[in-house]
Amino acid sequence: MALEAGKKCLCIPDGRGGYTAYEISAPKVGEKCILLPDGKGGYIAVGTGKPSVGDKVPVAPDGKGGYLTWYGPQGAQIVSWGYNHYGEVSDTPTGNDFAAIAGGGYHSLALKTDGSIVSWGDDDDGQVSGTPTGNDFAAIAGGWFHSLALKTDGSIVSWGDDYFGQVSGTPSGNDFAAIAGGGDHSLALKTDGSIVSWGYDPYGEVSDTPTGNDFAAIASGGYHSLALKTDGSIVSWGRDDYGQVSGTPTGNDFAAIASGRSHSLALRG
Repeated sequence: MALEAGKKCLCIPDGRGGYTAYEISAPKVGEKCILLPDGKGGYIAVGTGKPSVGDKVPVAPDGKGGYLTWYGPQGAQIVSWGYNHYGEVSDTPTGNDFAAIAGGGYHSLALKTDGSIVSWGDDDDGQVSGTPTGNDFAAIAGGWFHSLALKTDGSIVSWGDDYFGQVSGTPSGNDFAAIAGGGDHSLALKTDGSIVSWGYDPYGEVSDTPTGNDFAAIASGGYHSLALKTDGSIVSWGRDDYGQVSGTPTGNDFAAIASGRSHSLALRG
């Protein structure tokens, strides 16, 4: 459907040198969409169909660079495997009401469909016992020994290890759209498209954070971070001992990014 001339919209790179324009309207249940915090405890969903624009909706990544949204008490189970010294596997919570998951160094956390958070595993630095209460959380992320969450009002809360300011350095404000947890540092994407980082900084994880208002997604590794720009290109910064920064691919046809401890990857096309 063509957009009406002069109508407000969001533009996303189409990977072919142009843009796909999305009218600011609500998506159908289960449809891929783009969501931005509205600053009032909910989201503005970009897509077509019902529900109403600006409705608060639970979301989860669809694995293809977008999100799936739904209404009602829908959710999923969690399955864990691997190292289990701190109960990372055996203490995995049961139930069918989980909307998102995140893994830390030796702990895990999950976001429930009611907007609350549950954590399990290593608790030496309060990664589990320090988990915040409430039903107003929209996204979660885990670092090696700390965790963070994005609230529905666009603010961020962190807990766990604070030796390098991972908790006390958490930025204030209600204008955040996404979060990522690194080894001992964190970063957040603001609604204006800029990035803020805090925590451990020996390799420029914080001080070399790129400036500008043209970022669309973020990811963080052990000692490096990366961001996807609105033009479809990628920028990386931080430790470069294995080419995590200098090996960043060029081009403007990337749709999603992710990071391991000392490597990164991107979805192209």
